[in-house]
Amino acid sequence: MKYLTRSLILVAMLATPVAAHINIPGLDVNGQCVGDANSDGQVAINELVTAVNNALGNCPSLPVTLTFQGQVGNQAFACGTVYTGIGTGASQFIPSDFRLYVSNVNLITAAGDAVPLTLDQDGVWQYQNVALLDFEDGTGPCGNGDAALNKTVHGTVPAGVYTSVQFDLGIPFALDHADASTAQSPLNRTELFWSWQSGYKFLRVDTADDKFRVHLGSTGCDGTSPSHPPTTCSAPNVATVTLSGFNPEHSVIVADLAALLADSNIDMNQASTPPGCMSDPDDLDCVPVFQNLGLTFPGGQPTDTQKFFRLVSDTAAGGHLEVGVASNAASGGTLVPHEDFDVTQPFPVPFNECFGGTGAECDGGMRLFKTVNPGFVPLTDAEPEESAYPLADGTSVTLVLTAIDPNLTFTINDTQLAKAGDSVVLGQTPSFHADVTAQLLLPGGGEPSGTFSASFQFTTTGSPYTNSDPFTLKYSPID
Repeated sequence: MKYLTRSLILVAMLATPVAAHINIPGLDVNGQCVGDANSDGQVAINELVTAVNNALGNCPSLPVTLTFQGQVGNQAFACGTVYTGIGTGASQFIPSDFRLYVSNVNLITAAGDAVPLTLDQDGVWQYQNVALLDFEDGTGPCGNGDAALNKTVHGTVPAGVYTSVQFDLGIPFALDHADASTAQSPLNRTELFWSWQSGYKFLRVDTADDKFRVHLGSTGCDGTSPSHPPTTCSAPNVATVTLSGFNPEHSVIVADLAALLADSNIDMNQASTPPGCMSDPDDLDCVPVFQNLGLTFPGGQPTDTQKFFRLVSDTAAGGHLEVGVASNAASGGTLVPHEDFDVTQPFPVPFNECFGGTGAECDGGMRLFKTVNPGFVPLTDAEPEESAYPLADGTSVTLVLTAIDPNLTFTINDTQLAKAGDSVVLGQTPSFHADVTAQLLLPGGGEPSGTFSASFQFTTTGSPYTNSDPFTLKYSPID
């Protein structure tokens, strides 16, 4: 009966006309938890899978884990490591602490709706809608901390398709001004707390030589004394971060100290002020730091200038690979794909779902195989020996599907590519990142086999580039 129900649901969805657009968080852009989620007039395989699961489970919650990575430029953060070339003075930087609070995490749908991530209340790192990220391990100069690390935020959202992530760097006012000595973990970290009046340090970055610190928190908070909570703060200093191109299957959110300090000279400090930026509205060393956090200074209101956080792909998880979009000449030329992997080898596509079949091999039904591979990103560094050069900033790149084998479909930036001529705008250089979700729908029974191919072409209207020759990607289903 279970599989019959699934089959009937599939037929019903394929026959259902597209509804009018409405925007309701938690539902698709048509205000339903089944059907044509992106309103393109077609029901893609990924929409079928989501729709069936939602219909059978009454729109269940989807578990989501956000993975964060502390870095200094392209290097992983580690206590006591000597990093060079930091800031405007190309200075030496030896970190001794790196912790931060995030709150009000939302995933954003293709329709632009922000859907709150309901955090798991783990009693250690997450409380209500606040999570603590801890990249220091207590070793070497990181004596202020301890060995425990936390690089994830985990919770649930309504099942659906999400393309961006949003969160606050900071703590909501209602939780920011209390007694840290009696608060629930992770708000009980007294080393991340100033006073009841000033509240918490949303971000703490220290250095072994103590020449530059970044302690972010609210300022201008009125109150009768430091041990009494205020009613308002003139400078909340809570940054709102939005990162597009998010894919919960493999996206990693990088917090980059080199990017944070890129416009600061960490060897210099304003006279008669603490080293670095302690959020004092009179400390001009905070100006470039706040700008790269995405905050006005003074005033502490959110802006769109943040550089501290960025999205990257976890290439170690599931073998996710990237294809660089480049030109074959330093100035102008023809668009070309640049791969650091063997394109003659097919991407493995793992089994994902059985429709209407029975047993481990889905006998009598249809099997869905799915992978997120590859991603498309602009080439950043010239590789003359391979005739690959970065495109000029502001170049818009479109991916066109020129040929495709039966049973294979793609979704990129929430756009389905299923037949020759389908296309999607990857984005504009220098900062786009578009991931390919490849899907194979095959009859059940027996071991999965075969290689399925699709050919693509890069196009652009931006002179002086010409369109690429077609290039081919291959996929093979696996159990």
